[in-house]
Amino acid sequence: MATNAAGGILRRTVLKAGAAAGVLAMGGAASAADDTDDETNDVDEPDGFEVTVLGDHAPFVDDVTATFELTYADGETDEPTVVDLEDASTVVVAEATWEAGARSGWHRHPGMSVVHMVEGEIEHTMEDDCIPRTYAAGDAWIDPGHVHRADSEDGAFAYVTFLGIPEDEPPTEWVEPVDC
Repeated sequence: MATNAAGGILRRTVLKAGAAAGVLAMGGAASAADDTDDETNDVDEPDGFEVTVLGDHAPFVDDVTATFELTYADGETDEPTVVDLEDASTVVVAEATWEAGARSGWHRHPGMSVVHMVEGEIEHTMEDDCIPRTYAAGDAWIDPGHVHRADSEDGAFAYVTFLGIPEDEPPTEWVEPVDC
């Protein structure tokens, strides 16, 4: 586990080796233990939430760039969120699992992700506007890679496709809790 400061935000990257060779997981095994004596390293921790990488950093054969414009259906935010991936050259495929009462902890992704909810329901809150949005089984949504959390009261399951994650970085970084 590594903790570092980037852009003034403390971040903890957590990796857990899966039982099968070549499978990496992020999340559920996060520990509150820190590898430094600095008590300011107060990153949020997941509880009952796990993201298991199914396919790690597959590069596209062709050059890929992408721009997404996201306007939330709830009408709470007038301005669209623009996600501009200058380098979307890799894709990482994962599955996310929320146990009942799960808290993902505040985190971000170094690229964006497309989420397909398969079972259950989650409440997704972005640091940008602190508005909780609900996504349920059968819904798809875009996570622009900003700091957020995704919690579930009754448990949930989703497939996640991460785009533009640098090859030497994991798809998820936990950050300091946000005051929403």
